[in-house]
Amino acid sequence: MYSIRNKLNFTIMASMIVVLSITAGFLYLRVASHVESVFDGALHDKAHALISLTELDEEGLEFDFAEEGVMLEFEEGESLQYYQLWENGVDLLIKSPSLEDVDLPRFNTELGNHQYADLQLPDGRAGRLIEINFMPRVEIEDDPEDEDYEIEIPPAKPVTMVYARERESLDGILFVIGTTIFGVIIIVLAVVGLLVWRLVGNGLSPLSNLARQVSTIDESNLDARLTHEGDQSVEIAPIENQLNYLLERLQSAFEREKRFSANAAHELRTPLAELKTLAEVAKMLPDDPQQVISFFNDVEDISGQMEKVVTTLLELARSEAGLLRVDPEDIELSSYCDEIWQHAINGDAGNRVLVKHIPKGLVINTDRDKLGMILSNLFGNAVSYSPDKAEVEISAEIRNNNIVLEVKNASTDLKPEDIVHMKDRFWRKQKIQGENGHSGLGLTLVEALAKIMKLDVSLQLDNQHIFMVTISGLHPALQNKP
Repeated sequence: MYSIRNKLNFTIMASMIVVLSITAGFLYLRVASHVESVFDGALHDKAHALISLTELDEEGLEFDFAEEGVMLEFEEGESLQYYQLWENGVDLLIKSPSLEDVDLPRFNTELGNHQYADLQLPDGRAGRLIEINFMPRVEIEDDPEDEDYEIEIPPAKPVTMVYARERESLDGILFVIGTTIFGVIIIVLAVVGLLVWRLVGNGLSPLSNLARQVSTIDESNLDARLTHEGDQSVEIAPIENQLNYLLERLQSAFEREKRFSANAAHELRTPLAELKTLAEVAKMLPDDPQQVISFFNDVEDISGQMEKVVTTLLELARSEAGLLRVDPEDIELSSYCDEIWQHAINGDAGNRVLVKHIPKGLVINTDRDKLGMILSNLFGNAVSYSPDKAEVEISAEIRNNNIVLEVKNASTDLKPEDIVHMKDRFWRKQKIQGENGHSGLGLTLVEALAKIMKLDVSLQLDNQHIFMVTISGLHPALQNKP
C-alpha cells in the first residue's frame, strides 16, 4: 500500500526540483556568460589602451605606458596587473615590473586576432589574460623648416601583447550570482513544498473524509449513508453516489435475506408442526384404520407442500448462482399451454376455464422446462386467486419478430400498491396456507427464470381489477419466420 498524498507530494516536488534546477542552471549560465563577456571586454579595452601607447619611430618601438609612475597597477599594489610584449612572437620586447623573472604564456595568435585564457598569476592568484597580435602604430615627425628632411624608420614587425589581471573580482561576482540564484531556488522550493503539502492535503480532504466514513460502516449499520459538507467535487461525487447506491443495495439484500430466513423458517415450521400433531394424534388412535389412512393422506399433502417449497428455493438458489442453462427447442405453444394448464390445476380448476388467444400453429423456440415452470406458476396463481367461474386468459402476439405472452385473470383483493411487492420472496396477499398451498415464491421464481432466458416480465393491474402478467422476448421458431 502507498499514500496518494505522499506520492503526489513527492512527484510534484521532484518535478519542481528538476524544472527549477534546469531554470537556475540556464539562468546562471546566461548571466555568467554576460558577466564574463563584460570582464573580457574590460580586458580588451585595457589591452587596446596599451596598444595605443605603443608606437614605432626612427628610434624603434616606444612604449609610453612603460614609463615609471605612469601606470602603477603594473608596479605595486594588492591587485597587480601584468603585460608582456614580443616581436614576431619570439623576441621579448618588454614586460611589466610585476612579472620580475616570470614570463606570461603565449598562444601564437594570428595577426589582427585576439584570444582569452585563464591562468595562474605569478603571485598565485587566479587570473585571466588576453593575447593580441598587432602591427605597431608608425609615428613620423616632419621638420617644417627643412623640406628635404627625411627620417628613416625601421620596418614594422608584428608585435604580440599579453595582458593579464586577476579574476577574483569576476569569480566573486559569479559566486554571488550563483549563490543568489540557487538560494532563491531553495527558498522557492521550501515555500512551494509547504504550499504543496498544504494544498494537496486540502485537495484530498474530501477523499480522506470519504475513507473515514467508509471505515465506520459494517454489517451492523448498512443504513448509514456517505455525506459531505459544502459543494462536492466532480471527481468524488460519482464515487460517493455509487457507494451510497451500493450501500442501498447491500442494505436491501441483507434485509431481504433476513426476511427470507424468517419466512423460510415460518413456511417450514408450520407443516412440521402439523406433522408432529398428526403423529401425536395417530399414537392416540392406533386401532382406527380410517383415521390412520386419513393421517397418512394429510402427511402426504404436507410433505408435498414442503417438497414444493424446498424445490422452489433450490431452483432460486441455482438460478442466482448461475447454474441453470437454457436448452432451447421448438414448442407448439397452444397445445403446450393446455398441457401445463392441466398439470397446474391437477384436474380441479374450480369451475375456471382457460381461454386462449394464440395464433394457430404458432411454434416458439425456448427452453421447455423453464417455460413450463413459468406458466405453471402463473396458471396456479390465476386459479388460486381469481373468483369462482372466472376465465383465465392467455394470449400470444408477434411484435417486431418477438412473441409477447400475456396471462390475465380477475382479482378480488389486489391493489395497485401490491404490484411492487409481488416479486418479493414469500410475499402473499393472503397470509394463509389454506387449500391453495402457496408459499409466495411463485413470481420470484418466474422472475429468476425469465432473467436466465433473457425475458422481460411485467405485472399490471388495470381499473377493472384485471391482473396481467406480460412476458416479452420469446423468439418464434424458424418455421414461423417469412
